[in-house]
Amino acid sequence: METTSHALLGAITQQRPMRRKWLFPSLKIDSREISTEVARQRHCDHLRQEPRVALQSDGKPFYRIQCPDCGEKLSNQLPHSSVPNRETCPQWNEELYQRRFLGGSAAFEQSRAAAVANRKAEWRAVYDRYLASADWQSVRQRVFKRAHGTCEGCLEAPAREVHHRTYAHVGDELLFELVAICRPCHDRLHPNSSTGYSELLERHLQDVHIYGC
Repeated sequence: METTSHALLGAITQQRPMRRKWLFPSLKIDSREISTEVARQRHCDHLRQEPRVALQSDGKPFYRIQCPDCGEKLSNQLPHSSVPNRETCPQWNEELYQRRFLGGSAAFEQSRAAAVANRKAEWRAVYDRYLASADWQSVRQRVFKRAHGTCEGCLEAPAREVHHRTYAHVGDELLFELVAICRPCHDRLHPNSSTGYSELLERHLQDVHIYGC
């Protein structure tokens, strides 16, 4: 009897159609990707390298190598004896150095914001394709069938749409995460934001973040 039950269960499992899982872009972005891109954009071969003189807090001079093109500091303090023509050594260009240093921070922040915006756009693009797919239409029909075609919000109007209660498993939703609903009830749940997407979806995309900083 047990063998027969297992065989029957196996037959049912084999007959059940496998639902394709949609893969969405990760909401996590590695900061190393951004740092690498910033470094590429700001790359300097330092073809010119010059000893420069600066003053310590006590007024004594010290020397280090600076790239006169980008301002990068290319050495720690040099022994005085290793610097030729110290009397004519050019001054350390602190303004150029700060522009290089602060420019790197600004470039990282700009690239960070762009990476987050791009990842959100990629996610929405996959979501739009998913909603237009036969896979989503199949899911919708099952939700409508469960609700017997009636809005699960008001239990009166015909259900015309399917509402995501969460986007945690979007593309491979559990059916209890979806609700058959009429348009007026859907609008009450989450009016469209300025982006044209629901507020719930936009809150989900707020989880896009940079890690490894």
